[in-house]
Amino acid sequence: MVIVAGLDLRARSDKPTGIAFLKDNKLVFVSKTYTDEEIIALLTRYKPLVVALDAPLSHANGFREVDKKMIRQGYRVLPPGWKSMKMLVSRALRIKALLSDKGIYVIETHPRSSLKSSGCSIEELLGMVGIEKERIRCLSRDEVDAVVAALTAYYYVRGEYVSVKDVDGEIILLPRICGL
Repeated sequence: MVIVAGLDLRARSDKPTGIAFLKDNKLVFVSKTYTDEEIIALLTRYKPLVVALDAPLSHANGFREVDKKMIRQGYRVLPPGWKSMKMLVSRALRIKALLSDKGIYVIETHPRSSLKSSGCSIEELLGMVGIEKERIRCLSRDEVDAVVAALTAYYYVRGEYVSVKDVDGEIILLPRICGL
């Protein structure tokens, strides 16, 4: 039994952060949360092996080298040097440190890029974790991104993932799943 989590983190705690948990590749929980304390409490309760975090895990003045690699490969990412992104990176690093203290491993992902690398539609991808097409419309974008991040964590644990890496970071994406 493997439990993993996905976190679509927002820069500020007054905006909704999506959070999702998979147990053996099936969705067991998806919701929105706000404060760092709520996020840590949920993650502590479910005790995931890995959390895939949708936020840069290193600071930069503009784009990091890893971001430039992502862009060259056709993925659209934002530079951690923007003011709002700096806030997001700081919050992500704070949450990563709190989770590391609890023995939870954190990886960086980018759900929209992970969806693209999978070759799947959002309906195909979410269907793999047991979400029916009708329910997808009821989920917020934050929740959808959290589920994609959790699925990325699941494939990471299995050793089946795409890594985009450079001196200033590593972004984990889904392998090609659909359209093989």
